[in-house]
Amino acid sequence: MIFQNAIWQFSEYDKNAVESHSKHFGCDPIVSKLLLERGIEEETAVKRFLSPQIKDLYDPFLMSDMQEAVERIRVAMDAHESIWIYGDYDVDGITSISILTRCFEFLGVSVSYYIPDRQDEGYGISNTGLDAIKASGGRLVITVDCGITAVAESVYAKEIGLDLIITDHHEPQENLPEAIAVVNPKLGEYPFRMLAGCGVAFKLAQALTGENFERLIPNIIDIAALGTIADIVPLVDENRILAYHGLKQMQQSKNPGIRALIAEAGLKGKTVDAGHIGFVIAPRINATGRIGNPRISVTLLLEKEERRALEIAAELTEINAERQSREREIMEEAERYIDAHIDLAKERVLLVVGENWHTGIIGIVASKLSDKFSRPSVVLNRENGILKGSARSIDGISIFEVLSHFKGLFDKFGGHEQAAGLTLPESNFEAFKSGLRAYGLSNIPEYMLIGHYRVSGQLKPNMVTHQLVESIDALKPFGMGNPKPQFVFENLTLDDYKRIGKQQNHLKMIVSDGGRVYDAIAFNRGDSVQFLRRGDRIHLLFNLELNQFMGVETLQFLVKGLTKDRLPMPEGIKNRAANAIYTYLMTCSYKENEGAFDSKFTMVPSFDIIFSAMAFKPLAIYSMEALEAFKDYVLNANILRYTLHFNTINPMEQRPGYLDVVFMPLQTAEDSWYRWEKDQNEHLAVQHIPKREDLVYVYKRCDCMGETLVTMSEKLRMDPVKVLFCMDLFEETALFKKEIRNGRYWLTRLPKPEKKLDLGQNAAYAGLLTKWHIEA
Repeated sequence: MIFQNAIWQFSEYDKNAVESHSKHFGCDPIVSKLLLERGIEEETAVKRFLSPQIKDLYDPFLMSDMQEAVERIRVAMDAHESIWIYGDYDVDGITSISILTRCFEFLGVSVSYYIPDRQDEGYGISNTGLDAIKASGGRLVITVDCGITAVAESVYAKEIGLDLIITDHHEPQENLPEAIAVVNPKLGEYPFRMLAGCGVAFKLAQALTGENFERLIPNIIDIAALGTIADIVPLVDENRILAYHGLKQMQQSKNPGIRALIAEAGLKGKTVDAGHIGFVIAPRINATGRIGNPRISVTLLLEKEERRALEIAAELTEINAERQSREREIMEEAERYIDAHIDLAKERVLLVVGENWHTGIIGIVASKLSDKFSRPSVVLNRENGILKGSARSIDGISIFEVLSHFKGLFDKFGGHEQAAGLTLPESNFEAFKSGLRAYGLSNIPEYMLIGHYRVSGQLKPNMVTHQLVESIDALKPFGMGNPKPQFVFENLTLDDYKRIGKQQNHLKMIVSDGGRVYDAIAFNRGDSVQFLRRGDRIHLLFNLELNQFMGVETLQFLVKGLTKDRLPMPEGIKNRAANAIYTYLMTCSYKENEGAFDSKFTMVPSFDIIFSAMAFKPLAIYSMEALEAFKDYVLNANILRYTLHFNTINPMEQRPGYLDVVFMPLQTAEDSWYRWEKDQNEHLAVQHIPKREDLVYVYKRCDCMGETLVTMSEKLRMDPVKVLFCMDLFEETALFKKEIRNGRYWLTRLPKPEKKLDLGQNAAYAGLLTKWHIEA
């Protein structure tokens, strides 16, 4: 645990290598560092990255079973067999269907497509879908963005006389489906394994059209860019080529559907970038697969008439608005479920269950929960004894790997590192829940659940220029695998600040580096004004952008993080610190700890000595005052390489090169610890152990239903450790019934005892006073 709400992760790099790279290619050192971090060192690689070319696409026949797939499709074309494309209902699946349909159209072949009903059939190939295709006269089925796990369904397809070609990009499992061909970049030795489903469809189109592929490209590459960016695959290698040229094609798209989407999103005349795709355009298409009919979106991308395309795009906007409304409702219910049923201190993976939740929306909710609570999330909808849902994760934790440990409990399961889908009988829920909790506590350290911001570089005065921004823009499009650079500028002076926006929920700051003044905008951080003062020394993490306003172009910081001293102690740390003090006082005694204060321990006058030491020793802190001082020190110096423990060092949370800070340690090894303390034991005990008048005061005023320890102590205006002691004593003497759920306390007042109690005479309380040499 740390005081910061997110880690600013500074990457280590070779300064000499950066200087050499920068000099050789004539680019800014920051840009060279960004290229080197992405593994782009050689001249050819630099040119391919900065100037992606269609000619650099790999030979599609390097992909597994591509030759077999093309040969079977050509046989079907020559024999005029009925060809069906079977696709998923998300943006990747919809764009995949559209790409192949346009490819066959280009080849003069009419094809049909099938998209499963999300509610009734769920993700992937279903026997219902195969029956429908067979009944319509289908002979050859080509899957896109699905099918890699459809082992049983592939057998069924064969039984009913359907030939099957699988094209997919999801993780292959132990057994592959029986098919004419299984085309997947993750099988075999294909040079790039991270294509989206639409990227695999694009490669199949490349293989089918051969020498005529260049003529087809303008008709499909903008669709491929849309699906690739929306599916959040790494925008490197072939994905970068597709996204780069597809975004360029969108500026003069030949596709009426793409043009209509751009117009409907209010982007006409603007340069469409990856952010617009991810946050404005793709959600409209996804909405039809979540709560509408995804065929509408395919129809839009295949539409040839401008007016009709605009009508469909407007319909997508209405469906998306409805999706947003339902999403808000489910999100609110999910958060109430977490508040009532989940202990965040113990649940490293969120498992949330609801009823009447639209299965097309819970994937978005899972993603939002992961972002908010910084941990993997599984969201399930209960219906007729079946739990069906979606899972999402955070950087560094593969949800596919996590859930694979429990696949024996699932009826259906598939996905990849950041997202997965699953179905299980309700009878397996408790086993899944307990197994997931145990797995999280044993395999996911708490430090992995802290948000991480990757820092691309540190800026100093005179480094921020328009030329730097233009050089950085040469790395676009940004996305997964090629993140938008984030910079840290330390020791800025806060000249002015104010709330802005209709809801006054954004923060605008004016900061200076001693010679130059900058505008800085922090969205949804308006509440931070209560912790700011003019003249504060602050450190900012931000994206560097050009802001256009009334024809004037200025540099602007788009703030992602802010730190400074005198920020409030996080409530989670306050709660744990109070419990640590309580545990210390209940476990130890004054006599036992006299040795903790003798000269054998290193007394340190400041934290500078600790952080500049050659070898870290654990640091013991024995008071809230010292913990506050340590917090202000690390925030003021923007130090991140430390871990805060309570009472004992947790080996699972230890990391090489990180200082272990232990608040209220129960035991210390004399010669191998630092101790920073300004209070004496007697004062510590007197400060936190309640007197008789405290017990009476709390008993009369304590009315707690669902409050945290911190909020309760604030309400009572009393030290939280004293409140803990009072609650335990009241429970022991049957004055209150106490329940704790998710760090919140519920206290129910019990009937008054017939005989008046003298709490001061309670044996446990009296023993506590005695062992700490305190008079009642």
